[in-house]
Parts: sequence; structure tokens; C-alpha cells
Amino acid sequence: MPKKSTSDIQNKIKKLGEQLGFIAVIEEQMHNHSSYAPIYDAVWYMDLTKYFDLDKLMPLFKNNTDLFNRLKRLPYAGFEIEGASTSSKNQIGNFANLMSGPFLYRYVIVNNNEANGENDTYRRGIKLNSYMQDSFGFSNTFFLDLAQLDESIAGFSPVPGSIHPTTHNDMRRQTYGGETKSVLLYEPIKNYISETGLSIIQNYQPEELKIKYELLRMCCHGDISDEAAFYLHNRYYNEPYDYEIKRSSSAKTGIYIPKLDLLLGFNAPAGFTQWMRRLANTLRNDCVHYPIMYFLKNTDNDIFVPLIGIDLEASKNKHMNGGICNMSKYSYCGVLLSNGNAEDRIEFLRKYLGITNITSICREELL
Repeated sequence: MPKKSTSDIQNKIKKLGEQLGFIAVIEEQMHNHSSYAPIYDAVWYMDLTKYFDLDKLMPLFKNNTDLFNRLKRLPYAGFEIEGASTSSKNQIGNFANLMSGPFLYRYVIVNNNEANGENDTYRRGIKLNSYMQDSFGFSNTFFLDLAQLDESIAGFSPVPGSIHPTTHNDMRRQTYGGETKSVLLYEPIKNYISETGLSIIQNYQPEELKIKYELLRMCCHGDISDEAAFYLHNRYYNEPYDYEIKRSSSAKTGIYIPKLDLLLGFNAPAGFTQWMRRLANTLRNDCVHYPIMYFLKNTDNDIFVPLIGIDLEASKNKHMNGGICNMSKYSYCGVLLSNGNAEDRIEFLRKYLGITNITSICREELL
């Protein structure tokens, strides 16, 4: 039974989720196949079957029907709440629970005013979120205080008719560097993806990484040392035998930005984007810790949800492993389409890297 201070915040989250058109649930346990399974303080689900014909994609997920069924009632956002004082290890537990959950977005909410006089819960939480992202990899995990939540929803009226998916169908397969084998793999799935209502993007590049680069570049104005500029990926050696220092001119030269062969997705509900933009403004300068928040605070653009990545692999090699890793981080789930059975690669990376959101299908199974 949650404390009253936590319960009050849970009810605010439930009411907000329902305002935004989500199915909002309090005290939700989701990992049914584990001896330990966290109970999340609140969860927002999105019924994607109202907007998209996902059944068209069922053949691509024939080897992982659980992953396919999760898409239909998408766990859109998960929340962990601390209504009073809490230790750093307890907060790490909150982050760990959320990062292990199948959510698009994750929120840890604290109440700094109830922190038994120490009033340090918020400051420590900001540090802990960065620590967890550095230790376990990027995730859309946001940390905020009750005061910021209250400010974001004060007088808030979501956009009416909040879900109008914007469809962008780029059906022509584009290749790079003379590569053509992916076209042969692409042809059998065109009919499966073209009628879902989801946006189709060829060679998708994650926006989060482009935003991250802009944040790094922002730190490079003025007179800074070469070492600092190298650390911020603003300068580099192109050829290590002459050590000529070059300045990065774009995200492409500064950091690695993967290309997902195919990406199916949709624009986030307008009401959700509206609330997230309000939240970004309430965070003030702390919005820089979250690429999406910084993006929303400085643009009028929508949030695009990268739902399903598809990687086209003609042969089994390290390139295939790289595609699996890219999809696992920068799409909600992924499908590896290959000329032969690649389940051994999926199983290896599931066991040793904890990648659980990828399935595979053989081209012959679709013909």
C-alpha cells in the first residue's frame, strides 16, 4: 500500500494520462515471467489498434508473438514515485525498474519538500539519472520534482482530438555505397508495411543523437582548450599519423549516428507533446539533460515515435550484429530480416547484452 504522499501523486498521473487519451493504471506489474517483478507506481498504455492496422505486420513477428501483442496495447509511459525522503540506492532502484520496463518514456518523480529537512532529493536525482544513463545506455528517462509536475499541469487543457497520425510513406528503397542486396530483401515486405497507416522512413537516423550533438557543440563557444574540444567531439584527428587537428562541422563528423534500414512510426499524440513541452519549460535549464525536452523547448516540432525498426541483412556477419544493436536502442522494437535463420544472433545478444526487443524472420518464410 503506497504512502498517502505517493498515492496523491499517483492519482495526479492517472488523471493526466486519461486527459491525454491513454489507458492509465496505478500499481501495475508487467514482468510475468520473472521471479522478481517490480510494481510500477503508474503506467500509461496506448491502444494502437484504434489508429493503425497492426495485424498487417503479424507475419513479421511470427517468431515472437509476445513482442507483437505488446505493440497493440503499447506501454507508452512508466512512472516511479517517491513522495518523501529516499536514499540514493533506492533511487537507483527506481531508475533500474523503469529502464528494465518495456516503456517508450520513463519518469521518476520526487517531492523535494517532503525530504525530512535535507531538501537534497532533487539535486541527487539529477546526478543519479545521468549516472544510470552513462552506466547502462541511453533511455528516454526523465527526472522531475512534484513542483515541476504541478506547474506543468496547472491550467493545462490538452489539444482536442489529440491523435491524428501524420503519415510519411517513403516506399522506395534507397541504398548507399553501391549496396543493392537489401532491395531484394525489401520487396517481400512492402505489402506488409504499406497498409498499416504507420509512417515509413527509409534509412532513419535518430533525432536524439542529432540533438545531443547540438548540445555538445553549444559547449564549444569561446576559448576552450583542445583537450576540452576533443572531449566534446568538436575536434578530432582524421589521420593519426600526422595528428592534424580538424574541427567537426556537423553531427555526422562529430559523433556516430546510425541508419536504420527501415523505420515504422507515428507522431506522438498532440496532447502528450503539448504537455511535454510545458514540462520542458518548467525544468528550466535542467531540460538539457534530456534531448527530447531540449528539442521541444527550442522548436515547434512534433515528437516522432520510432516504433518498429527493420534491418535487412543479406548475410550473417558482424554487420548483422550491429544492425540488431542499433534497432534495440533507437526503435521501440526491431525485426531482423535475413536470407537465412538468424535466431542464434538474437539469442546471443539477448543473453550477453540483454537485448530483448528484437525478433527475426527469414525471407523464405514471407514468400
